[in-house]
Amino acid sequence: MLSSKVAPGMEITFIVKFYPEAKSDYAYDLMVITEREKFIVPIRAQGSRAVLDFPDMLDFGLVPVKFNNEKPVILRNIGERTTKWQLNMPPSFQVNKLEGILEVGKAEQLIFTFKASEARKYKEELTLCFDNFECSVPTLGEAHNDNVYLSKGHVTADPTSITLFSHQYYKIVNKSAVPIEFTWRAFATETEERDKKDRLNAQLTVEEQDEHTEIERRFKNGQLSDDEDDGSLDSDDSYDQSELSLKQERRR
Repeated sequence: MLSSKVAPGMEITFIVKFYPEAKSDYAYDLMVITEREKFIVPIRAQGSRAVLDFPDMLDFGLVPVKFNNEKPVILRNIGERTTKWQLNMPPSFQVNKLEGILEVGKAEQLIFTFKASEARKYKEELTLCFDNFECSVPTLGEAHNDNVYLSKGHVTADPTSITLFSHQYYKIVNKSAVPIEFTWRAFATETEERDKKDRLNAQLTVEEQDEHTEIERRFKNGQLSDDEDDGSLDSDDSYDQSELSLKQERRR
């Protein structure tokens, strides 16, 4: 414990010496007490740290729409301590491994995948977390519609007799450098198909709610006939014949 006095308007200097015994973190709170107050001066020293070698940016360049584009990346620990790492990926990008443990001097290969759903530029960020540290890495890509087209704009079926059939040839031409997957859909885009399904589901939900409301109203008003009631009971395997008879007698 040290004590001293300092005149008004003057200052006094103390030298703090640090003698570490190991490569580890050190923490100490130095307390200074005066005649009126006391305050704490935090002293912190960081020991060995993990340092991960990772690209400053991931750029997939110009890629076809709806095609899996892979980019291998080497993650290397060039620090002095083993660390656990974790990746938080943006929606349009994926990776084969989201977390792991990397020892000093070791490296691991990660495969990043970019599959664009529409033709546009993508600019997002992934987050790499390790050793109480977090960094953001810009992730870029631009998708375009490749040289794939249909051989005909429309198909006209030839006249044929009843119970017979006619046929026409229709080609999908792929002039791109990558294989493509295709499906036949009733809508031009996935957005239109999803919107149509959502509207149909909402309509079915409303109709189901209206049907339940009408059934409850008829039960309350006693408007259900015996046949309707018997049918509902027969459809339930939990009722046997004696229970059905007792149910009908109570209704009389």
